[in-house]
Amino acid sequence: MIDRILIKYASPTLAGVKTGSLFKIYKNNQLDLNKEIRNYNLLLNPLDVYLDIIYTCDKYSLIYLYRLKMLLHDLKNKNVINFLKAYGYEGILLKDYISHLKSRFEYFNKTPHEVGIFLGYPLNDVQSFIKHKGNNFKVCGCWKVYHDVEFCNNKFRTFKKYTQVFSYLYDNNYPLETLVYNR
Repeated sequence: MIDRILIKYASPTLAGVKTGSLFKIYKNNQLDLNKEIRNYNLLLNPLDVYLDIIYTCDKYSLIYLYRLKMLLHDLKNKNVINFLKAYGYEGILLKDYISHLKSRFEYFNKTPHEVGIFLGYPLNDVQSFIKHKGNNFKVCGCWKVYHDVEFCNNKFRTFKKYTQVFSYLYDNNYPLETLVYNR
């Protein structure tokens, strides 16, 4: 069931402490993924949580789960806007940004580095990751940290805590939608 995957890979986003999460769902002949995503969106959109199939290949689909308000806030930052423009992101509508992100996945057939912005990673860490080609980082957690190690380590601990708590609660029969923090 997809619930378990959401708990494992997206608890911080479901909890409202992270902008977005990205995870794979491997192909399964019994699963109509488009229908599942529609159903989850019906359930979670009223709670400010959205899912989108961002990339599909022969073996899996990559799902982007995000907090709409947090993502819109992140994308209003002038430095982020200028950074994304360098990668061809234009327009003012969120659907334009997500559409371009999808096209970048398709074009490169791998994860474009600017995806960190859509996941809530600090801009300076995303820029440094690109500049240093993934090397020379100070800490590696949910992302490679080049700058504010203490801040990021605190974030990583928070993310881990929510994943553990959500997993415990879900294992004890709390429905997924009751775990989602509604902002």
